[in-house]
Amino acid sequence: MSSAFIIKRLKFIVLIFFVLAFTAPVYAAEYPWQLKTTAEGISVYTRKVDGSAILEFKATMTVDAPLSKIIPIFEDTKGLMSWYYQCIHSELVKNENPQDKIQYIVLRLPWPVAERDCVFRSSKSTDEKNSSISYSIHALPDFLPIKKDKIRVPMINAIWRFTSLPGGKTEIYFQQHSNPGGSLPAFIVNGLTVDTPFNSLKALRQLIMETHAH
Repeated sequence: MSSAFIIKRLKFIVLIFFVLAFTAPVYAAEYPWQLKTTAEGISVYTRKVDGSAILEFKATMTVDAPLSKIIPIFEDTKGLMSWYYQCIHSELVKNENPQDKIQYIVLRLPWPVAERDCVFRSSKSTDEKNSSISYSIHALPDFLPIKKDKIRVPMINAIWRFTSLPGGKTEIYFQQHSNPGGSLPAFIVNGLTVDTPFNSLKALRQLIMETHAH
């Protein structure tokens, strides 16, 4: 067996080792989703996340309204206060480009928990057939000065996806993992992993149907 062949084989083995080393954690982090509710046509799931005591959630529902009617409602920054759970203030900080904008919101949590505020970038993408529109949301905790009376949300990773269905209907998908900051026990935060998506989607559907009816 030639030395060139041996060297070639060793390089191949090293390559495989690095591929496995970098991809294995990705698969190890995938925990199964657990169904928590299917009430009122809204399905909510939660799952564990590697290295975090806070659960991730996802929720879906179908709305009897076309994509073209829903997107303007979702993109209305001020309107966020009328449907996103516990949101009492929302404003546009900066339009970076037609697909990316930075927003600021304030969340009022149950007493005696301090209000949270969050600065985040929302990035919009559309599939080739214009039948699905997605928004990727990530926190920018240092973009604005910290306010003394609020706790800044340090991390949020979320996806909103709106997909056209036959008959003028739309599927709405919401997935999120976040850290509200401060010293909140994980069990309190995890208590909101069903309330937040369920109440947000329920209120959004109501707003969509009221707007669509006019």
